[in-house]
Amino acid sequence: MNSYANWAILMDNFLFALYMPLAAIFWCAVLHLVNGKWRYEVRFLMSSATALFPLGFVLLLIILASGAKSFPWMGGDTFGEPLNGWHNIIFFDLRQIGLFLAVWAFCSYFVKLQKQEYPTADPVARRKFRNVALLVPFIYCIYGTIMSWDFEMTQIPRWWSPIYGPYHFESMMRVFLAFFIIALFFLRKRNLLKRPTHDYVFNYCAQIMLALTIIWTYAFFMQYLIMWYGDLPFEIERFHKMMDGPNWFLFWAFFLMNSFIPFLMLIFSAIRHSPALMLFPAFSILMGTFLERYMWIISPHADDIDHTPFFSSWEDIAITAGVFLVGCFLWNRRMKKDGLYGTDEEVMERRHAEA
Repeated sequence: MNSYANWAILMDNFLFALYMPLAAIFWCAVLHLVNGKWRYEVRFLMSSATALFPLGFVLLLIILASGAKSFPWMGGDTFGEPLNGWHNIIFFDLRQIGLFLAVWAFCSYFVKLQKQEYPTADPVARRKFRNVALLVPFIYCIYGTIMSWDFEMTQIPRWWSPIYGPYHFESMMRVFLAFFIIALFFLRKRNLLKRPTHDYVFNYCAQIMLALTIIWTYAFFMQYLIMWYGDLPFEIERFHKMMDGPNWFLFWAFFLMNSFIPFLMLIFSAIRHSPALMLFPAFSILMGTFLERYMWIISPHADDIDHTPFFSSWEDIAITAGVFLVGCFLWNRRMKKDGLYGTDEEVMERRHAEA
């Protein structure tokens, strides 16, 4: 795997493997803090995504070991800009490994406390869980901002955007809901869950996704307009490379799939209340976010790279399929371990009842 674009696909998969469990814990905490009654139907399903942390850690080590193949600035490709302390390779590797392990440990502790929290639980245990849940949004935003800087924004040293961190982690908290909707739909379709979820769960997730879609569109436009109106040539050039380079159609694809396409579907109540119809905006956001991460990673050289994910190289397919299958195996094993699946007798009984 020699192509910079192939390594960008691996980094893209890593970010998904990281943010699936990270955003899952974020939503579990938020639903608890706002006292969402429907959290009891989904919180253990969501938090089971923490099974992906080992996969994410392995991918992180591979990426860090690749050095300049994933981070051109490590090989001296700095676009004429001097490197600062943030781009020190040793500091870079240490903070990535250290922060990942710390966040992994914190999320595991959160899941442990969540299993002890229920309406009739000991008040001390419930208060302790609430206090830990209060920390989750801060940890998610801070860690998400650092990841956005290291893996995307500072691929061009000294290129910066004051809103890039929120723009990045807001996008990833939304894509988790999109993936969760798709997974939940097929789990319900096969009657695998021990405690079936209601249709209104899809509507609630859809309402959140609608709000996040509006925020994403605003953040994207604001980031571009500040650079364009302020006539900042160094900053705006990165957008032009994506918009005018060989992969220009991928730029407009991820923009439309993350903004107008899901918005024009999620505004309709009939779609939000239909689990089957919700697959369309969910898939749009899922694919749009994958392309978004890819384009930002390769954006320093987007004017030179002519590489369409999955079409230009079989390695893209192998990497993504491998990560997806391993992720499904780990997640499925965790759900079985946590007793989230019904017994074979219960599954067959529900299937016969529906037939």
